[in-house]
Amino acid sequence: MIWQRAECITEVSEQSGIGGELMLGDALKADLEAYKGQAQCVYLDPPGISGGSFSCRMRVGEAGWETGKRYVELPAYTDFPATGTKEHEAFLRALLRRARGLMAESGSIFLHTDQLTSARARLLMDEVFGQENFRNEIIWRYQTGGRSKRYFSRKHDSILFYAKSPAHFFDITQVPSQKKAQRANHMKRRVDEKGRGYRSITTGGKTYIYYDDEPVYPDDVWEDVSSMQQKDPQRTGYPAQKPQALLERMILSTTRPGDLVADLTCGSGTALVAAADTGRRYLGLDKSPLSLAVCRKRLAPWPLVLEAPLQGSDALVDASALAGIGYYTVGLHAYTLPADPLQDYPAKPLGLDLTGLDGVDQWYAGLLNNGVFTAYNASLRQKQTPRLARELEVPLLRGTVAILIVDVLGRRSLWTGARAT
Repeated sequence: MIWQRAECITEVSEQSGIGGELMLGDALKADLEAYKGQAQCVYLDPPGISGGSFSCRMRVGEAGWETGKRYVELPAYTDFPATGTKEHEAFLRALLRRARGLMAESGSIFLHTDQLTSARARLLMDEVFGQENFRNEIIWRYQTGGRSKRYFSRKHDSILFYAKSPAHFFDITQVPSQKKAQRANHMKRRVDEKGRGYRSITTGGKTYIYYDDEPVYPDDVWEDVSSMQQKDPQRTGYPAQKPQALLERMILSTTRPGDLVADLTCGSGTALVAAADTGRRYLGLDKSPLSLAVCRKRLAPWPLVLEAPLQGSDALVDASALAGIGYYTVGLHAYTLPADPLQDYPAKPLGLDLTGLDGVDQWYAGLLNNGVFTAYNASLRQKQTPRLARELEVPLLRGTVAILIVDVLGRRSLWTGARAT
């Protein structure tokens, strides 16, 4: 049967564990009063001043996720123009002030910058947080990118790390980077009564002991976290995506389990995933519906409250819902878009057409109650699972059986079938 379009004001994902909230909106205008003074860690990777427009490579259909050779390029975000330094400075100052208002007194903030923005960003961080709360300028050094013959190749980003106040919490023991390497030196190696190898030196009447198996902790130059490779299973296609290990180092060293991590320009959602994966709560905000769609998929394993309007869709949906013992079996049979839905976007191969369920990137089955859609089960296209499940189960509870579809253009739409008794 052909299902009908429906509306909801809130989407909730029923999963176990610690979760958070994802919002669509402008970081400078959104109502975040409920989170004031709660964020233990804020990570920001805002637009820069390159003047560039960046796109997300969205893979299409089962074959696209298997081979990477069927995709559509969708607009993701645009940097400020190179001549717009004053506008960028005003935006960044307002963003930092907004972030500071969200932070707990013991909180930390990490601002991700590049060579074009780091100098002005450092001055703004001093202005908003106080020079006395500066902790580190972290150099994240990587190998990817081109080579230049006009200047030394640019192979690092700067991450500015500030505290909110002297009550700052920081625990470097949570982020050991490696074991100490065995290096030949003038210190004689010994073994203690427990069998642990060590080296020692006596100077100024004091003996210093260095155990071979003691962990080494990061300094302010991070070379051991590689950037995202093309075939990395974490890769979403969203531009400027950062590796999860990079965000985990920031989060684990400045928060405890259950603390809130916030990202007000969340992009591909790596900070939110890193928070959820380490047992922290998360708050994500971005003004791009495409960012929301990418984050929604990555956060599917954890509890989620999503506040965002649905997008218009001229598709037709064929679905079914059969009541069984304790569950509805919800089937998605077809998602039919009008002819040439990708005509306004670059795609590969040329003339890429959508057939069957190729237009669906992710779908969720659940119940609609009083304007709230609760998702109980999901099927997502990923490298590990390129094929969509055709059927999902929903508990036999009170509410209207509904499915939420996110298509390859990042549009979210809700569809309803029979009402439960």
